[in-house]
Amino acid sequence: MRSHRRTRHIGSLAAVAALVALLIPYASSDEGEAAATTPSSSIVYDPGPKLRCYSVSNESGGTNYGNDSRDCDAVDNRNRVDGSCTWFGYASRRGVECPTWRFVTYGWEENRLRQYPGYDHQVQGPSGSPLKLVLQNNSRNLRDQCELKEVAFSYEYVGSSLKRRADGKEYNFSDGRAEVSYDALVEQSGDFRCAERRAVLTTDFIYRTARGLNLISVVHHDPGPFSRPNRDGVLWTNNCKNGEGAPSGCRVTVYGQRIEPGRTTRINVDFTEVARRYAAYLRNDPIPEVSQIEAVQVVNSARGADLKAEVSEVNVTLK
Repeated sequence: MRSHRRTRHIGSLAAVAALVALLIPYASSDEGEAAATTPSSSIVYDPGPKLRCYSVSNESGGTNYGNDSRDCDAVDNRNRVDGSCTWFGYASRRGVECPTWRFVTYGWEENRLRQYPGYDHQVQGPSGSPLKLVLQNNSRNLRDQCELKEVAFSYEYVGSSLKRRADGKEYNFSDGRAEVSYDALVEQSGDFRCAERRAVLTTDFIYRTARGLNLISVVHHDPGPFSRPNRDGVLWTNNCKNGEGAPSGCRVTVYGQRIEPGRTTRINVDFTEVARRYAAYLRNDPIPEVSQIEAVQVVNSARGADLKAEVSEVNVTLK
């Protein structure tokens, strides 16, 4: 996504299906977390995701709408207790807990949900099995067909989506080799109505440094293309400056493993390798010792195009 804001103090999401009895108890206790925070394992509470314990956040509007907490008891954990998540509406015997994952939108008003042109986010499949998440982003016939629109799946925030280390501290990018993997399918309908020709799917990795949030965005689908890479293979960079030209966190967008439209593909991104390769665009300090992992997102991003993405079997590991 273009930015990353904490909106945990406001509303949250809508619901879809019923809780099944065959929930997988992979993280339903504090002992489960201790076992899961060893090297080379998942650092998210709900890999897959498999559980309906989520919210929907409107990033541009700073709001959340609806809640689905029906499966949250499967990931009850003392490290997930957070009083700022009262808006989510779920409390375990330990206290208030947050969603384990989110849909995130940018540029859409909620009244365009399940409209055309408009956007949609769906959860398909039984709880306890890997869910299929559908991200629909239809901006081809808007009045302003070049306005940026995004629909994303997101693991974000320590204690919400992201686990802590066995010593109770947050995971840093420097703690190991950070890898993100998932199954993805993309389908574009119709042509482009904007000169930028943006209909892209990216994997975004966001981590906090002393200068601010760094964001590495890896592009997997780009039929346009929306941009031409420079001689280093970089599609876009903010040169580690904000909109006013002041030093800030670094943002860089590059090509990665490509997806063939209409065909499910297993995506694997080694963000440690990507960061090292493009170190010059990350202040030549791509993985600082203090580099708290903030979020991992799969983003459907379009201008004047209709793009659907399906995502499942998502995992984030440190090895």
